Amino acid sequence: MTDVKVVAAAGTRCGTCAEALYLTAQVPQPRSSRTRTVGLCPQCDAGRPETQGLLAYFAEHQRVRPEDLHQVHELVGRWLEALTERADRDGSLAADVEAWWAARAG
Repeated sequence: MTDVKVVAAAGTRCGTCAEALYLTAQVPQPRSSRTRTVGLCPQCDAGRPETQGLLAYFAEHQRVRPEDLHQVHELVGRWLEALTERADRDGSLAADVEAWWAARAG
């Protein structure tokens, strides 16, 4: 995973439920030079095991405390790993669909 940029959401709202986001991440798209921006939403991401610790941390703390840097780094890593795994699956599906259409046309 390279070139991922994570920042505090600073008042950004979730596009799905309009809840205030905790973080946003710019994640590279597989097999592309583009990125997508993904938010950490306390409502939409509440059911995802990989976000539980991170959501709990930001529910209690508005900012990352210096003594918690290592812990938050690990939690962000789990979230990003899950995001990139999802992006890889999504990208694979898109590639499969494209190949299927190409085979039909040929």
